[in-house]
Amino acid sequence: MCGITGVYSRKVKVEAAWIKDITDVLKHRGPDDEGYLAINTTTDTLYKLSGADSKIKGPRIESFAYPVNLMLGHRRLSILDPSASGHQPMSNRDGSTWIIHNGEIYNYIEIRAELKGLGYTFSTNTDTEVLLYAYEAWGDECLSKFNGMWAFVIYDKKKNILFGARDRFGVRPLYFYNAADYFVFASEIKALVRLPFIKKEINQELVFDYLVTGWEESMQEVFFKNIFELEPAFAFSYDLSNAEFKKWPYYELTYIDEWAEFSEKSLQEYANLGKDMLFDAVKLRLRSDVPVGACLSGGLDSSALVSVIDRLLKNNTIAQVGERQKVFTASYNDSIDESGWARLVVEQTKTDWYRTHPKASEFLEDLEDLIYTQDMPFGSTSIYAQYRVMKLASESGIKVLLDGQGGDELFSGYKSNYVAYYMELLKGFHLGKIINELSCIKNSPVNLGYLGLNCAKFLGVLFLPGQLKPGAARLLAKENTYFNSDFWNAHKHRLDIVKGRAIASLNRMLYKYVTGLKLKTLLRYADRNSMRFSVELRSPFADDVNLIEYAFRIPSVYKIHNGFSKYALREMTSGLLPEKIRQRTDKVGFATPEYAWLNHARDELKDYITDDLSQFINVKELRKHWDGLMLSQSRGGITTLWRFINLAVWMKVYGL
Repeated sequence: MCGITGVYSRKVKVEAAWIKDITDVLKHRGPDDEGYLAINTTTDTLYKLSGADSKIKGPRIESFAYPVNLMLGHRRLSILDPSASGHQPMSNRDGSTWIIHNGEIYNYIEIRAELKGLGYTFSTNTDTEVLLYAYEAWGDECLSKFNGMWAFVIYDKKKNILFGARDRFGVRPLYFYNAADYFVFASEIKALVRLPFIKKEINQELVFDYLVTGWEESMQEVFFKNIFELEPAFAFSYDLSNAEFKKWPYYELTYIDEWAEFSEKSLQEYANLGKDMLFDAVKLRLRSDVPVGACLSGGLDSSALVSVIDRLLKNNTIAQVGERQKVFTASYNDSIDESGWARLVVEQTKTDWYRTHPKASEFLEDLEDLIYTQDMPFGSTSIYAQYRVMKLASESGIKVLLDGQGGDELFSGYKSNYVAYYMELLKGFHLGKIINELSCIKNSPVNLGYLGLNCAKFLGVLFLPGQLKPGAARLLAKENTYFNSDFWNAHKHRLDIVKGRAIASLNRMLYKYVTGLKLKTLLRYADRNSMRFSVELRSPFADDVNLIEYAFRIPSVYKIHNGFSKYALREMTSGLLPEKIRQRTDKVGFATPEYAWLNHARDELKDYITDDLSQFINVKELRKHWDGLMLSQSRGGITTLWRFINLAVWMKVYGL
């Protein structure tokens, strides 16, 4: 994993200090190496530059003063071929194309063999060199060959363009700023806002969406005006001769939406092939020249990955894993603690178990760094659990972690999935199946009350304005007491955006989760938390194109069955997982005791609620009722007041 940056100017010289500064901001993404390329596209002059952390010698970026209009920067986290030969920016043989790359092309060995058959030769053992020559051989069609996660930009000297792309499902990030005189990109937003010509302005529409509806992202916009995200499965080109920017989708996930009658024979066929694909996905993601470990929450997804690695270890020596697999868990002295479940997996697989025990005082101490790390406000304190797991892994000498993110979105791990499934059953008049599922509802994380209420909403019998979250609805009582009236009136029309349409089939809902904001948001959390501690996170359920496409060829009737969620995945892992894990009916994930933490620090948190927030909220009223609001928050999940706190801290750490 790495950090990439680039600055192009149409009219003025690009200052070396600019690229140096924004690349330094991303040092946490790549502490192992540092590299730069300065280009005068008018004279076709290129300069390879180094920095204090560079593994190769060369002119230093700090003293560079020649006139150039394009500069590229790279910070490397060395995972494959950690030698100096993997230094970036990297060029092809004749220097006509240069690449900066953040990510992993897991099937690079197979692609390299194909390219060798075409006459290409290689001087490194990196996936980046394979990516570069794949572009040279196939142009933008190379993207269809990659299995992995990536965000890269290529300078194509012959075409005089920048060409870049982001992986299919948004594991690796890429942000850009495109104005009349400048085109700039970086792996994280915090790098872009350091540039002197980019004005730091808050995107008020996203702030409204966040505070009122809980939405944290859009597909393109971010919380800063005029900075945009390249969407997952998109590529772009920027013509350096006329400043023409184009972007386009290069991939579209398909899914089965037809009803299928359940059969045990078909179930076993789906499970057997799915199991093989899961093993293949994990094996690819164990390719590494540095130590590899795994996250273990005790849930089905992470437990499956740890168990697959354990089975692979029984048959082969995996040097990067070692004789005993290392796994990492967040634990609490609380009802949300999943250590008991994780222990079952640890005992069966004989792993080395590392645990972190986040406390309220530590959360408060790390709060500003956590929010700075994430670039944008986020939904709940659960992200801190993941932050601490990444920190522990880094302190334990692990540079690569496998993680179960994405399993819920592929195989139906959310309560809301039951609503879509029951709507699908109702729509098709599958009354026998409905009766069977209701008779097995004890195996699910939902109850009849939840199903009745939410199915009624979908049918239009009951309707809450804008489908506001209950917590937000409470805060909006008493004529929107806690919102600035001008802010509210200017943006209240956005409530219509979140009404949406009922999704009346399970696979369609899961498709929306994977290709929309749900998975994208979770992957941002994971990217920032892991990179904060220079750990590469690999998620087979979220970036293995073969496994994902296969999951969406499985009819919904095999994803929820006899009340159980993730039924197909449970069958795929039969004989691998401890039975108690495989038959779990509850779901916790990266949860935290949020209510207790916020109330423990409510006086300190109140100090963040200052007049700087007055453009959005009624600061006087919020501070007046602070203690009562804190105590009235949800005790068992996400609290609404957290969003006000998060926004306030975000504004402070980014100087807004």
